[in-house]
Amino acid sequence: MSGRNVLLRRYLCKRLAEYYSQPADKVVGSIDSGFISRIPSGISSCGASKISSPQQPETSPRSIDFSSLFNEWHWKHTYKRVYKEQQGMWLTPVELFFPYYSNILGNFVSESMTTALNNMTMRNDGLFEIVELGGGRGTNAMALLNHLSECHSDMYKRLHCYTIFDTSPTLHELQRKVLIDGSRHADKVKLVNIDMMDVAEGNSMFLAPSDMPTAVISLELLDNLPHDKIGKCMETGEILQAEVAPASSIDSDPVDKERASSTWTHLDTSQPYIETFSSMNDPLLQHILSVAPSLYQPTVSMGPRWVPTVALGILLKLFECRPNSSVAFADFDWLPPPDVGSLSDTRPCGNDGNLALVEPAVGDPIVTDLSGNDHLCYLTSPPDALCDILFPTDFGRFAAFAKSAIEQSGSKTKRFSISALAMKQSDFLMKYGSGEVNKTKGWTGYSPLTNDFGNCSVLAVTPR
Repeated sequence: MSGRNVLLRRYLCKRLAEYYSQPADKVVGSIDSGFISRIPSGISSCGASKISSPQQPETSPRSIDFSSLFNEWHWKHTYKRVYKEQQGMWLTPVELFFPYYSNILGNFVSESMTTALNNMTMRNDGLFEIVELGGGRGTNAMALLNHLSECHSDMYKRLHCYTIFDTSPTLHELQRKVLIDGSRHADKVKLVNIDMMDVAEGNSMFLAPSDMPTAVISLELLDNLPHDKIGKCMETGEILQAEVAPASSIDSDPVDKERASSTWTHLDTSQPYIETFSSMNDPLLQHILSVAPSLYQPTVSMGPRWVPTVALGILLKLFECRPNSSVAFADFDWLPPPDVGSLSDTRPCGNDGNLALVEPAVGDPIVTDLSGNDHLCYLTSPPDALCDILFPTDFGRFAAFAKSAIEQSGSKTKRFSISALAMKQSDFLMKYGSGEVNKTKGWTGYSPLTNDFGNCSVLAVTPR
């Protein structure tokens, strides 16, 4: 890496960190409008009477009354109203389908951890843990713990700890208010404010090594984790890593390499940058390509490709620390191209005869600013603009990499047999919660939980 250049994922990490430092309500929205109501009091998600418990705080989410919806058109109309009336950039399935989506995840946790504990025989004290990566507003954790306590009470008693790792300081504080202050689950919850890139690179403590069964959940986090871009030199066949450099440094002398690499966290994103490629020397990238050489290798014919380096690094760390883990990672498997009608910049992002700021690549992200304007690439938004950078996930490759990571961990630690599958989200939801899906159906039987959002998949890692 040349003197002033910064590895691409570190530049993206800085941009995303600025975006997620906004007030929580500006990042992840919540439902709050006149045509919705809270879940009826006195009835649990299992349909049984609740045992009296402390009052949930006023941050408790609201739920859409799906039974009042007539058909798909009615849902689309309601969906637009909900989005218009909330403050955040996005509404996640957890918020839209509270508590049903989280109840299904609770069923997944109960089933996978029951199997894991049975496989452990006498090697464990009968406890398990839950880890959520990127906890959003804390809604999923609250609903999942409610569901476990009401519908899987034996498993709730065996839950040692529910830990949320989150990068955003504002969402971390909101999680504390929802899950610690006045929550009946406070003694089960642990909150950690940590940079996911530091976890992937091994610069921060993640999970203590243990053979304790652990259920790990990630919901719409993969799309916001920093990625790398790699390509192959047409002349030498060498694999190259993408970097960014200040546009002003193109003709200047390079500064000291060590100083530049050690101060990347103080990167000034208010100035324009350009993309360049150099020989691959990043240890995490090199390790990922060595684990599964055929999965993310770039080809000359296809051009550069994006690699979900941080997500893959987290998987490696997870199965290294907790080889007896079950995983449910849900996210977008496809994203539409930028909305041309809302483009606010005209600077080129391709090789069109003008200055090409970036090379187009397989898996290019969507870049959207706070005004809802899409941008051609991560370098064409105003340098000081807060932008959400969303990547699609190739779940087939992701599942194949998970299998390789599991095989590596198995060579070090005795563990039970595990399967890793890429599933469409609708199939996952029906497998673990058809009853919950039924609760989201309208008069005609249409359920937006499974019939909408067709561009979502789940990595499901479970014991056998």
